Amino acid sequence: MAVLSGVRVIEASTLLAAPLAASLLSDFGADVIKVERPVQGDPIRSYPPFAENGDPLGHKVTNRNKWHVTCDLHKPEGQTLFRKLVATADVVITNFRLETLARWQIDYPHLRLVRDNLIMLHLSAYGRTGPYRDRPGFARVVEAFSGLTYMSGTPDGPPMFSGYPLADGLGGIYGAFSVMLALFHRDRQGAGQLIDLGLYEPLMKMMESAAISYEEAGDKGERTGNVNRHVAPNNLYKCRDGRWIVLPVSTDGMFVRLCNALGLSAIVDDPGFATNAQRVKHRDDLDDVLNSVISQHNATDLLDRLREHGVACGDILRIDEFLSDPHVHERTNMVRVFDPTLGRDVVMPGVVPKLSDSPGTIRWPGRPLGADNDAVYRALGLSDADLEKLRETGVV
Repeated sequence: MAVLSGVRVIEASTLLAAPLAASLLSDFGADVIKVERPVQGDPIRSYPPFAENGDPLGHKVTNRNKWHVTCDLHKPEGQTLFRKLVATADVVITNFRLETLARWQIDYPHLRLVRDNLIMLHLSAYGRTGPYRDRPGFARVVEAFSGLTYMSGTPDGPPMFSGYPLADGLGGIYGAFSVMLALFHRDRQGAGQLIDLGLYEPLMKMMESAAISYEEAGDKGERTGNVNRHVAPNNLYKCRDGRWIVLPVSTDGMFVRLCNALGLSAIVDDPGFATNAQRVKHRDDLDDVLNSVISQHNATDLLDRLREHGVACGDILRIDEFLSDPHVHERTNMVRVFDPTLGRDVVMPGVVPKLSDSPGTIRWPGRPLGADNDAVYRALGLSDADLEKLRETGVV
């Protein structure tokens, strides 16, 4: 049995971080009902890329395993209907702004009136307290706020975003983790609680040494490009065939193995490279030596040699190369799931993590807007006439 079987989650949120949190819970058996606005739906439905029939492909992954209903929370009838849903739930996940939740009377105090042991995850840009609590913000905004964007890029270039909005991914993972903590507490104490999570805060935790490094050592996190400011060699290196490899040589022992693999044993005893501190100090000179050798080899051959010597190293893969990698295949990191609206399988990440006794599953991709209105709302006791009236008035 899935570890979260029997846990019902109501998700009323948009875009990525909060829906990802709900998706992670759904992978392990949580019964997630995603509430979207009629007609428009979650904005992720309007984001490319699209399938040949116009279906949004990102939605199929982020909103997999969920039941999809529509409910216009701008209308009092929609707010009443939402509270009926919450009365059946264990968890509510939302990322609407504080003032919006209060205006719609679906904030935590109101929802606890219909479910006293309710757990609510409120994921917002800056959290529910502090002078910025009412500011809107998305992943890129809070990445800049956290200091991550400032420290990313080359020393002579502008601040740079990563290739993916990390705040959304980390926010989703941290959100699911937070819900699990609250469920554990409720199982032991019987009480629900409000989870207040700012989207920038998982980034802050990820960069946990940044503050102490500044306060104690004056390190402001200036940009260093691809190098690790504390370790050398630790960089990307270009091979003869134009491919790049990564070498994060984090110990003295591995540096010796690297030198032996590259035929550079003579530099092991060089005073300028004898310790990591010395290697960091003479990083440019060391990289010149390494590049002169690495640039003479094809990536595949060189990586094989490095691994034979026990050197941590890696190729720089594109997504198509990652998908075809035998390790990814063996680990079922990517799986194919049948999509009824397309009539074929679509690829998406497998379930993470792998639990030996209660593994997660992918039951279906993200479904059409409002696909489960009848089934979900009839389970609340609504009649055909009730549903027809809600449709006529645009509530669902």
